[in-house]
Amino acid sequence: MVISLGDWHKLYLDRLEKIFLERSDLTERYRIENSNRRRLYLPYWDGIKRNEILSNPDMLLENKDDGSLDYIFEVEYSVNYKKLVGIALLTDLAVGKMRIKKRKPKLILITRKKFPNFEFIRREVESYSKNIEFELFTADTFDVSVVS
Repeated sequence: MVISLGDWHKLYLDRLEKIFLERSDLTERYRIENSNRRRLYLPYWDGIKRNEILSNPDMLLENKDDGSLDYIFEVEYSVNYKKLVGIALLTDLAVGKMRIKKRKPKLILITRKKFPNFEFIRREVESYSKNIEFELFTADTFDVSVVS
């Protein structure tokens, strides 16, 4: 059975959400939003105009205590360097527009498989990001314990 891009993406996000929802430490601390349920936009604030949207993340973990955005997830089926770097930089810009005063949110980008230049891309995005922390994983190396 061949799984298409859209099917893999949806299934992986649903599986990730299920794992998060099964962990009471996460459900007590975070509001978990999955883009399979509704469109997510960054930056977000009251009265945002459609042309101000910079990012459509796949999943958000918002801190229930203070409403801060702690984790941003992006899941990518196919590896395209321009797209991966673009996602990271646009997320960084979007978070910068939000003027977050507390800790930087962490962007966790998960690709279906490892690719050439994986480490190079990870290091470069980390060095250019000013408003987010960044981590890059493959679907089979991502460990939910990085979310605390």
